[in-house]
Amino acid sequence: MRKVLLLVVLTFFCALTVAAQSKNKKAQALFEEALSKYSAMQYSEAETLCDKALKLDGAFDMPYLLKAEIAADRKEFQKEIECLNLALKLRPNDEMIVSGLGDAYFELPDYRKAVEYYKQLLSLERLSQKYRDNAVKNIEIAEFRIRALENPVDIKPKNLGINVNTIYNDYFPSLSASGNTLVYTIEVPQTANNPLLPKTQEDIYITRRRDGEDWQQARSVGAVINTTNNEGAPFISSDGRILLFTSCTCPDGLIKCCDIYYSYLKDGDWTYPKPLPAPVNSNYWESQPAFSADNSTLYFVSNRPGGFGGKDIWYCRLIGDGRWSEPINAGENVNTAGDESSPLLHADNKTLYFASDGHIGMGGQDLFVSKLQDDGSWGKAVNLGYPINTRDNETRLAVSVFGNTAVIASDREPNKLLDLYEIELPQGIRPRRTLLVAGLVKDRKSSNPLAAEYEVVDLSAKKIIQKGKTAKEFVNLMLFLPEGKDYALNVNSDGYFMNSVNFSLKNLPDSVTRKYIEIALDKPVVGNVIRLENVFFDTDKYEIKPQSFYELDKLAAFLHENQGIKVEIGGHTDNQGSQAHNQELSENRAKAIVEYLTNKKVDVKRLKAKGYGQSQPCADNSTPEGRAKNRRTEVKIIE
Repeated sequence: MRKVLLLVVLTFFCALTVAAQSKNKKAQALFEEALSKYSAMQYSEAETLCDKALKLDGAFDMPYLLKAEIAADRKEFQKEIECLNLALKLRPNDEMIVSGLGDAYFELPDYRKAVEYYKQLLSLERLSQKYRDNAVKNIEIAEFRIRALENPVDIKPKNLGINVNTIYNDYFPSLSASGNTLVYTIEVPQTANNPLLPKTQEDIYITRRRDGEDWQQARSVGAVINTTNNEGAPFISSDGRILLFTSCTCPDGLIKCCDIYYSYLKDGDWTYPKPLPAPVNSNYWESQPAFSADNSTLYFVSNRPGGFGGKDIWYCRLIGDGRWSEPINAGENVNTAGDESSPLLHADNKTLYFASDGHIGMGGQDLFVSKLQDDGSWGKAVNLGYPINTRDNETRLAVSVFGNTAVIASDREPNKLLDLYEIELPQGIRPRRTLLVAGLVKDRKSSNPLAAEYEVVDLSAKKIIQKGKTAKEFVNLMLFLPEGKDYALNVNSDGYFMNSVNFSLKNLPDSVTRKYIEIALDKPVVGNVIRLENVFFDTDKYEIKPQSFYELDKLAAFLHENQGIKVEIGGHTDNQGSQAHNQELSENRAKAIVEYLTNKKVDVKRLKAKGYGQSQPCADNSTPEGRAKNRRTEVKIIE
């Protein structure tokens, strides 16, 4: 009923209708005094006066309704139901009272009984639209909750322990892609000696672990980030090198005082944070940031105009030089007239987790998942189910890159504030399985790591799915890619010959979660040879397959940038078939590539086609794997 009854009581009383008054003037006076006490929040006195009024006039329904409202305020829903049933005997089929009974059972919660009363309400001949709308909505919610409670998801939350959780509220977790770095928010006592500040503040903490070991003692990310104001809702990038977070510069977190900041990890410390530029931050409230796996798309929450409700999920794309695109609303399947929060785009780039109080759920804020559709929109939100979601608020879900586990914040243990827990995600709500492809881009001669630019190509879709830069570190490549596909990795570095590798993430056992690759670059000097890993032909043919075009375009671009270089395109085969046939096939394949490059405006005088047939094997022709390696195309610098 939630204050509906009180409004009706007041309406009846102020109108002085006969139905709202007792024939006993003393009972009426006692009720009016009780109503005054209720308005002053003197609930016990109001209840006592109602009881006195009922002793004088047992047929007076208004004291029962006021007692029901007092019980609702105290969350004594069983007592509220008793009072409403007594009022219903005096006023049968009253829409307000029947609706109130449905609401009381809904809050108890007894969802089946609530549905009974809502359906009884809908059967009345005359029914106000507000009661009809409330009944229809709550029947849908109640039936969802009945199904969820009868079909709980199988989770066994594991508390992350005393090195992570504190006696305060611990929440808003975020995991690095390795799963071994965790950042989160702790609501700690205010340290500043200022009576104008609230008693608590939000700070960001970090903890790390090694594979298979417990989390280390969490520590503050440092005074360069944590202040006497609120810093929270952190997000750590996949490689653990960028920290996004929300900082609210007003002590009370006023709606225009919160912006998104970023900091880099440099020499073991976080750099001084800077706010993200417009149009990410605005004159409105921005919070709860999250990157895509390659840091090229930023999801966040804002109450800016143009959304569907109070706070919506938006995203921006990086368009170069630190500039971001205009924010795009995540759409009506994600955002509602209520509030959405805590977006997390999984490394599969197709699964969006978020929290909402606008979608049908278990109560408060629930956690949901939405899948990216073929047209680029986000699909219908799916509730993650009970007991991941409860009657209380669930906020952020930090899902591991492998998609099988997650960290959640919950106060599900009695007499505890919010703690962080690890759960195993049920199969139905997991993202597409994603693997970590780590590796090294290096100088072939010295083996030293190189700063380079790279692109990852989905060979079946023939499109670039990730771009990035490597640092001069001995593991400088970290990619997070969905399984079940073939990929090409193309690398360029100033002063080096381009190179590429292809690799497959198909048919891998569940035990495999990582793949390591190395790609070596050569200086563009005469005699250096690279293999075009991503140039393909059908068996015994020399027409270039379309999935080869991307790499050949890269070769053409390299030749345009290095005008003084001349190259030989060499075709090689295995030893299957006659020597003469293989020689002719290799020559035709080399010529086909030269023709492709000349069509890309590369001067034919800089290109030489040469077929080697089966004469220069690089592997054993007695095995299928060896023969596959021998069927290759190479580029050699000849001048």
